[in-house]
Amino acid sequence: MLLLLRSYFLPLLFGFRFSASLVVGTVPSTTPPPPPARAVAPNGDEPFAATAAWEEFTALLRTRYAYFTRPGVEGEAILTAFAPAAHAAPTKAAFRDVLQLVAHNFADPHFIVGPLDSTDYNVVPTSSDLVASYRDGQGHLVDVRHESDAEQQGLRPGAQLVRVDGLSPREAIERVMGRPVATLSPVQCEAGLNIALAGVRGHSRQLTVRVGHQRRTYTLRSPGEQAQRVRTLPPVHVTQRGSVAIIRFNNSLGNNATIAAFQAALQQVQSSTGLVLDFRNTPSGGNTTVARSILGHFVRVEQPYQVHVVPSEQRLYGVPRKFVEYVLPLAPYYTGKVIVLGGHWTGSMGEGLLIGFAALGVPTAGSELAHLLGALFNERLTQCDARVDLGEEQLLQVTGAPREAFVPAYYRAASEGPAGQDALLEQSIQLVQ
Repeated sequence: MLLLLRSYFLPLLFGFRFSASLVVGTVPSTTPPPPPARAVAPNGDEPFAATAAWEEFTALLRTRYAYFTRPGVEGEAILTAFAPAAHAAPTKAAFRDVLQLVAHNFADPHFIVGPLDSTDYNVVPTSSDLVASYRDGQGHLVDVRHESDAEQQGLRPGAQLVRVDGLSPREAIERVMGRPVATLSPVQCEAGLNIALAGVRGHSRQLTVRVGHQRRTYTLRSPGEQAQRVRTLPPVHVTQRGSVAIIRFNNSLGNNATIAAFQAALQQVQSSTGLVLDFRNTPSGGNTTVARSILGHFVRVEQPYQVHVVPSEQRLYGVPRKFVEYVLPLAPYYTGKVIVLGGHWTGSMGEGLLIGFAALGVPTAGSELAHLLGALFNERLTQCDARVDLGEEQLLQVTGAPREAFVPAYYRAASEGPAGQDALLEQSIQLVQ
């Protein structure tokens, strides 16, 4: 993630809370009547000003959120749908539950409301291990994360989802989104299903799938355990396959120690004739300093790699703002063939690196990326004590296309594969030999 701090100074690793009781019906066509200004807390605590808290939250989204409206997501309709529940919230905690449902409905993994607890969903994609599609009322696995418990137990792309923690895919989506599937767009339905598949933090999951005529139920460990293991790994891992070197990043794009680690790795493989840069395990994103420190070894002159648009300045002042970010040369320069890998667990700054390398003319390979939207800011809501991660700058490819529309040049629907069966890696090695 491209992390920019506004009023909250710690990086947020949030999941999502579900509340089965907060299910909103069809979007009302008129604004509901205003509730009392201050709701009374049921336990006798200080009354909570729900109306003022809702105004603070909605003002933040309308002015700062760069993706308030986009295909499949209508910001005003979402706010209208959840306004009654927000106004009726008796406590700050209950109010934050509503805000988390709102965040889910924006179908943007960067948009997170906290603080969270043990009833919250795992962080997607950092603590997720399954990606699914949802079409015509059916869910199917699209990708399974490498080295996850799901992969080790034999789950593979193509399996039809039957039950997710005891719920049908439709019911699982509705629990996550707080609204009937009939009111949701396809992009919202898929977002809801993928959050549900990640499960609740610290809890195992039960998943029933159908492959052909066979039906099987799996009990899966929390993917948060894999996320914790990845945190213990070195920033990069280097392997050699003949004349081809492979440098894999271990979710380290937000760690400035990666700068020196990558430079040392690149020095180590200078004699290789081909290089695979593997960003498939970078779900948490990172920062542009680390990204530029990687890209700089593959340019001889400064070149643009991504474009920023700041909608809030035009919304607030009527003055548009747009700027281009450049990468400058760094030693050593790598002279061999290069290919860059990304996939469903390539998030935020990892996505920025994929579009950056594409801008430099370096081939890319993999699946769709994680679609964490925009440059991330951390906000604090004083009325409800919520912390909000929000993409406040739109990020574009140098062609002008949205970053989230990027598709690798060598495309595969599934980017992951078990050890010895990693088809994407094998294809990429062949391409740079």
